[in-house]
Amino acid sequence: MKIARSFLSSCALLVAFAGLALTAPPAATTSFTGDAYPLDTCAVSGEKLGKDAVTVVLSNMKDKNLNGTQMKFCCEKCVASFKADPSKYMPKVEEQIIKTAGTYPLGTCLVMTDEAVDAGSKTVVFHNRVYKFCCKKCIARFEKDPTKFQTAYEAQVIEKQKATYKAAKCPVSGEAIKADSADVVISGRLVRCCCPKCAEKAKADPKGTLANIDAQVAGAGNVEKRAN
Repeated sequence: MKIARSFLSSCALLVAFAGLALTAPPAATTSFTGDAYPLDTCAVSGEKLGKDAVTVVLSNMKDKNLNGTQMKFCCEKCVASFKADPSKYMPKVEEQIIKTAGTYPLGTCLVMTDEAVDAGSKTVVFHNRVYKFCCKKCIARFEKDPTKFQTAYEAQVIEKQKATYKAAKCPVSGEAIKADSADVVISGRLVRCCCPKCAEKAKADPKGTLANIDAQVAGAGNVEKRAN
């Protein structure tokens, strides 16, 4: 009888632990799509970001197009304020991203690829990245399926810049770039890494990555392995 009771108690504990495991909230992800947050100020307060800045990859947002976007804040209070009403803060963030964006890497509309775009073309920010379009209709098509066109943008940038890419080493590991390199687009530029793991690290540190590549191209000596 005691054995039976012990067995039943053990089963009950296992069921309880299993229930906790199933209902536990998912761990926060650090993987984002598009570009890393490019501004040096908090998305809510506008204050200069320091070493204690809070980095968040948005998820479970009412506006699903925000999911996967990396944002940075000066404190947890600002994180909560943003999540409560992102529409209050995103327009200003997007305005700043457009102002600080570099040269647009494509010469044609992302939707109607035979139509040219220039500095005066219509602009949309999605996942911290600027996209240009020839008309409002193309913007509407983009907004219906932005992930599809984001993938197309990256493929076009990679194809356009690959033939003239000059850096011979991975900007993260310092290993030689091979034919099967992991290619990503960072701030409108192709970046070639030795493996997908390094590609993710390169995306997380755009300024350091691009500075490393520029140093290679400028012939600044052997590229040392960056700290992970």
